[in-house]
Amino acid sequence: MRVYGRIDAGPLCTVCYRKHPSSRRHCVQCGTHQRLHHFGLCAACAAPRQLHAALTNPSGDLRPELEPLFSALADSKASSLLLWLSHQRPKQILRTLAEGTGPVTHATLDEMPESKAVTYLRAALVATDVLPARDEQLASLERWMSVFLQQVGDRQERALISRFATWVHLRRLRSRARRRPVTHGQCQTARHDIYAAVALQRWLRQRGSSLATCDQAQIDEWLAQTGRKHTQARSFLMWSAARGHSPAVHVPPRGTSRGTERLVEEDERWKISKRLLHDADLALTDRVAGCLVVLYGQPVSRLAQLTTDRIFAEAGGVQLQLGSRPVEIPEPLGSMLLELARSRQPFAVLGQNDQGPWLFPGGRAGQAMTASHLTVRLNRLGIRARASRNTALLDLAAQIPASVLSDVLGISITCAVAWSHDAGNTRLGYAAEVARRKFL
Repeated sequence: MRVYGRIDAGPLCTVCYRKHPSSRRHCVQCGTHQRLHHFGLCAACAAPRQLHAALTNPSGDLRPELEPLFSALADSKASSLLLWLSHQRPKQILRTLAEGTGPVTHATLDEMPESKAVTYLRAALVATDVLPARDEQLASLERWMSVFLQQVGDRQERALISRFATWVHLRRLRSRARRRPVTHGQCQTARHDIYAAVALQRWLRQRGSSLATCDQAQIDEWLAQTGRKHTQARSFLMWSAARGHSPAVHVPPRGTSRGTERLVEEDERWKISKRLLHDADLALTDRVAGCLVVLYGQPVSRLAQLTTDRIFAEAGGVQLQLGSRPVEIPEPLGSMLLELARSRQPFAVLGQNDQGPWLFPGGRAGQAMTASHLTVRLNRLGIRARASRNTALLDLAAQIPASVLSDVLGISITCAVAWSHDAGNTRLGYAAEVARRKFL
């Protein structure tokens, strides 16, 4: 047994000591009676001291440029800050900042090895206005490109791929970032296209050819060897052919995976929704998120960004705005939405620990729960998000017109028409007419 504390009666383990009244004493600094952290100090008094010690230089001074950082982190929940400071990586980060010069900037943190500690620290500084907000997915892609392109040995190939990455992917994503945050999936698509462009040129070079001299037969051989990944080089080949860097070749467009993954049993969707609606032992966050996926076909990436101002409590019931117009939410899901909006708990490790506007607050200050974490939570309940969403969209598309589906669920009219076609909806003529009207 590992001894955690000692009392007059003898040593105690961690569990017993935490429960024993002797573990609670008066803090020598603030006088509160609670379980002390160390050296007679409670957590609230010990956390600022440890943070100050981690940020001071060898002479024991705190650089003036680090005072905003100290204030931002000192606002954290004391127990969370002490736990964060107990790990080696945060200590290294703070030591590096203490020994550095100048203020802490995004560039300063970008120079450090990527880690969760840096991510949490950056989020805390952005939430407290020490650092300006920026699109972290886009910034991560830009850093990755800078490193990856340097690994391309051939100078001409590197220059060509750099232009392709900049003017095709970065230009599009930077334009999107001005309207809404860039998603992880969009950045992954860009990475895969760049990987494929490098792999294609390497494959051609190994066969004594090049992008400028390749022909359709070589591209067909490449497509046959790479299987499903062949379409990832399509955008690069189309772009290079349009600019005279390669001959015009044919590459099949990317096929859609829409609706390919569905729930196996016909009534499985209703079994899942019944459990989520009535099993009070499940976390309310998981119940609401799961219902919005299973019943309303919402992607987890969109759910993670849902804000509480889209929930409306009207005299006639509860409404939720997923698309261009609100949709009425029946009971008991309506009450569950209101309860989650009222009782949601923030989980920020560092910085100000408030809920913010998010229906699903995350573990980073001022940010929503990530889509990947929300997916993991649903997976633990046995809910496959993609299959459940596809099944819900097919069922809904079979019952209502595509234009209504687009308005209430927040999907494009083109996507709604495609789902209606897959579901065999007989109102496709009306939907197509609405789609054409929008472009006239």
